[in-house]
Amino acid sequence: MNSDLTARAGLRLDRRRCSARRSAAFTLIELLLVVTIMALMLSLTAGVSQGVVNSMNFRQAIQNVKTQLDTARQTAMTKNRPVMVRLTEERDDLGVLSWRGIQIGMVEAVTDPSASGYQRPVPGSYEPEFKAVSPPERLPSGFVFHPSDAYSTLLGDHSAVASGTVTGPDGGSRKYQEFVFLPDGRCALPASQSWTLTLVRERDVSDSANDLPADFATIQIDTRTARARIYRR
Repeated sequence: MNSDLTARAGLRLDRRRCSARRSAAFTLIELLLVVTIMALMLSLTAGVSQGVVNSMNFRQAIQNVKTQLDTARQTAMTKNRPVMVRLTEERDDLGVLSWRGIQIGMVEAVTDPSASGYQRPVPGSYEPEFKAVSPPERLPSGFVFHPSDAYSTLLGDHSAVASGTVTGPDGGSRKYQEFVFLPDGRCALPASQSWTLTLVRERDVSDSANDLPADFATIQIDTRTARARIYRR
């Protein structure tokens, strides 16, 4: 009799232990639910992080261009010589040419007829040599100057902005637009025109070059002071 009671008590105790172990463990559905929630949280975090990185790159691109313009103005005043700003086409990672380069330089006129690079100063065809002051600044990958004259007048066909072609590192021909900062702190651009350069993401101008995207930044040059101002939307 006592042995039967002891056996039954032991059986009940084993059942309680098994039940406790089962209640403490996760079921397959619970594990799948936890994994799904973690995956969703990671994807949301990655999207937010990428958005922050893109925004930081955009701000950096805008600031780099403004720095180049400010440097050109300051160099012209310091050196007491005209300084040229050259906007150039550059290739992206896929080899596509887009307006994404900016470089400052000075005019180097060769006056010795026997020297290399001498050009006879014939009116209408004489073009002094552009001597770079600093390495070219290229916009970060994914960003370009908007090619439309409506938003980037410095890339348009204007008599105050010189245009031409140069040979790139790959041996190919690339377009450029060029304007001048003067030693007195002014810019050689007529005040009758608003002179702008608009930065956008490259993907936003791939379909139509005439549309302005929701996210852009415009740099405007004040012709009276030659200072660059940023307007960000």
